[in-house]
Amino acid sequence: MKLNFLITFFIFACLFPIAVHAQPSTDLQWYDPVQEDNIQFHGQGWEHTDLASPYDRLPAKAEQTVRKAVWNLSRHSAGIYLTFSTDAPEIIVRYQTTSSRLEMPHMPATGVSGLDLYVDYQDDGGLMWCRGKYSFKDTITYTYSALNSRHPKPGKIYDYRLFLPLYNGVKWMEIGIPESASFSNSKSKPNQPIVVYGTSRAQGGCASRPAMAWSSILQRDLDNPVINLAFSGNGQLETEVISLINEIDARLYILDCLPNLGSQKNFPDEELKKRVRQSVESLKKAHPNTPVLLTDNAGYSDEPVSGHIHDVVVRVNGIQKEVYEELKAEGISDLFYLTNEEINMCMDCTVDGTHETDLGMTYYGLAYAKKIREIFDEGH
Repeated sequence: MKLNFLITFFIFACLFPIAVHAQPSTDLQWYDPVQEDNIQFHGQGWEHTDLASPYDRLPAKAEQTVRKAVWNLSRHSAGIYLTFSTDAPEIIVRYQTTSSRLEMPHMPATGVSGLDLYVDYQDDGGLMWCRGKYSFKDTITYTYSALNSRHPKPGKIYDYRLFLPLYNGVKWMEIGIPESASFSNSKSKPNQPIVVYGTSRAQGGCASRPAMAWSSILQRDLDNPVINLAFSGNGQLETEVISLINEIDARLYILDCLPNLGSQKNFPDEELKKRVRQSVESLKKAHPNTPVLLTDNAGYSDEPVSGHIHDVVVRVNGIQKEVYEELKAEGISDLFYLTNEEINMCMDCTVDGTHETDLGMTYYGLAYAKKIREIFDEGH
């Protein structure tokens, strides 16, 4: 009798599975961020009319001036985030990426091609992360349910930030909310942006999700826009990229490119010195009152057992620090330096010895936030 009951229960469970997750509403209003005035783009240095795609990081004209590798990487949406306001209890985002490669061996799909949603509770707790149920198929879907269930003030309109993929581009995107919900512009009025020119570490490798890239950690910590112009393996202090950065009226420029300039064959001492000097001089000539922050190579997890890797770090950091001291002595003002000791990267902060986990990204983000607060406290 007991066996018959178990068999019947098993058949019933297979035919009528118990719902574990709330099903998305069928009565949704869909909004295209590119067409919708109530959705604002952040983390870009140029107007959409200047871009080849609304989700790009460099203007269309850059395709003719920067190397192909830089151009292709600039079409990844790293650091770009959307803002909007709603009282919706449920938000669904569906989109397609420009590449079918949704993940990498050392970086999950949630970081390479995924999203991150935060709600701003303002005086009731600040910026809070929202859990999303995701589905990675030809069309990727993120479903954020029960958003009002623990709001400090249920039914109130809140501001949201949606961070986009770090190592993939966005082909198209739609944001869906219940038809009965309100939808409006975010009330945020951002300051001038901080511009980051860097390597894979700054682009976001290998964060588990977009908002855990250190540039996004910095943005959330300071509540200041950050434009991520980092290009994996290709942050090389090139004049073509610096010229483009000069077009952005920034609050601060960060040059964090040493991890891609370690090859003594490709970048001998004099060449490295020249690139650091020319980059700073170009930025300061175009923006004499805007601070520039130079950053050490933060090092690698296997330095204690690899003399060669340690020597590379010591060499590039020593060369850049020497140029920094020379420029300061020559009267270049508002020039600052972030050392690897200040970043204080730990042995377990990387996934492969080079690229940061979320822990490593946190070390980076907090070190930058501390240094930049000191710079801004000086009146910049």
